Amino acid sequence: MSAAVLVRRATLVFVALVTVSGSGCRRRERPAAPLMPVLPRIPRDAARFEIDAVDDSTATFRVFESRWLRAGLSAYVVDPAHRDALVARLTIFRRDSTTATALVTSQVTRVTTEHFLLVPPPPTPWWRVKRFWIGTVVGGVVGAGTAAAIR
Repeated sequence: MSAAVLVRRATLVFVALVTVSGSGCRRRERPAAPLMPVLPRIPRDAARFEIDAVDDSTATFRVFESRWLRAGLSAYVVDPAHRDALVARLTIFRRDSTTATALVTSQVTRVTTEHFLLVPPPPTPWWRVKRFWIGTVVGGVVGAGTAAAIR
């Protein structure tokens, strides 16, 4: 068999597998309405900060070497005495070289200095993700190999 025939057959098998796997033969039924609102999970890689001071609606904390913290990021206050139970949600609105201040946007109980602040890191842009560049190189090699085999 020639290389062109092998490439065509491999392409047809790939298309058939993608079509069959995405057909959705067994669909899971969704409930009509959730009983409780679905809250987003706090990522495991969220940075943990100790709260220094709490005002009526703000919390101040030291940022240490976390240069990625910026205004507009969401934060969560958790209670370590109750297995990191969610206490409040905050939004960082001010940051200087040593401290940051966050505004309480919603709370379950009152925020105190005994609680901790969890801040998930911002998402990485697509052009800085290693997986994107590996996929680009592998796709280029496969494309070049396929083009050479067809000729």
